[in-house]
Amino acid sequence: MDPRIDKHLNSNIKDLINEFDGIQQALDKFEIGCAPCSLGTCKLKDVVGIHNLNAENEKELISQIFKIIYPDEIFDIPRIAQEKKNTGNTMSPPLRMLVNEHILIKRVLALAPKITEILDFSIPEHKMLILDIVDFIRSYADKYHHSKEEDILFKYFDSSLDIIKVMISDHVQSRSYVTEMFNAVETGNTLIAKNNLIYYCDLLTEHINKEDTILYPWMDNNLDTKQVGKMYSEFLSINNSKPEIQGKYEAIVNSFENFKL
Repeated sequence: MDPRIDKHLNSNIKDLINEFDGIQQALDKFEIGCAPCSLGTCKLKDVVGIHNLNAENEKELISQIFKIIYPDEIFDIPRIAQEKKNTGNTMSPPLRMLVNEHILIKRVLALAPKITEILDFSIPEHKMLILDIVDFIRSYADKYHHSKEEDILFKYFDSSLDIIKVMISDHVQSRSYVTEMFNAVETGNTLIAKNNLIYYCDLLTEHINKEDTILYPWMDNNLDTKQVGKMYSEFLSINNSKPEIQGKYEAIVNSFENFKL
């Protein structure tokens, strides 16, 4: 491999974007939005791998980037990402479990516009609704779902990767919104509860989309069979230790959807 290719593939993507005009526009063509990222320490080769580009698109993107950096030269571009092990929408059982848990969380997120439009803490039932939502988020979305990611899934990958740092940062930020919602019930402040529910739902909607479409497929493609089996066993152990959780919170989400505001 040409040492210049290796050098830039191992360069931080934010540094390349800042140094060379046109690189973010090249990334945008493949729906890779690195510029807004709050961290920006991903290497170019990691960005390519994480976003699951096929061989043709990957080569086109890297060729465009090196054309920007070296406009008068032509390079033989190597394949960067691994060939995908999975085809279609197939995902391994542990990752599919996480995607399925997202479905229940997204049902709650979908209720936020209606709730925030009419929420009024002068009505006791509305306070109880927010407390129940806080319980759902803390007990199901966070302790049951996010803990599988933070304590198990993410441990199989380099913790210095931007996308993992961003996911964990999202978890931390979401918890602060939930705390504000809970405190707002205690103080009877409807506006603060509304605002933090909106903040939480906006954050989690984008967060889940990144996981379902970018992070999980990339992770799934980079796990070997032994790792997948071990992870699935660990996930099942959590589920079996709390067999009531899924059914309990499915019933609670049904009650949210049937709540008369």
